[in-house]
Amino acid sequence: MEYNKRAAVYCRVALMDENAMALQRERVLHYAAELGYTNPIVYADNGASGLSLDRPAFSAMNADIAAGTIEAVIVHSISRIGRSPTETLSWVDKLKSKGIVLKAWDGSLDRDNNPALKLIRDVMATAA
Repeated sequence: MEYNKRAAVYCRVALMDENAMALQRERVLHYAAELGYTNPIVYADNGASGLSLDRPAFSAMNADIAAGTIEAVIVHSISRIGRSPTETLSWVDKLKSKGIVLKAWDGSLDRDNNPALKLIRDVMATAA
């Protein structure tokens, strides 16, 4: 059986806030459509801390990534992935190694336009 690859939209807010979640979801879905992904799968963790990557919707998305059905992940910002730079950047690198596109609505994943992300990556690379 052949799976159709598609985009995953991941949203996370730390506090249970339906308005913040709705705004984030709307922005990311609009951005996904601009990128050509018109029918993404939405994964949302409402009221979930970013200190750990062990979250229900994030885990479900990772299972779909492992199954090979996701070709792109679109988030609001890198901070929505997680708050631990080590875990977050390790996850970002894992996606890159699988050829999965990773985009952020706020541009925070664009190394060329984000000196802070480039610095964090460079420091981590020298510490490894």
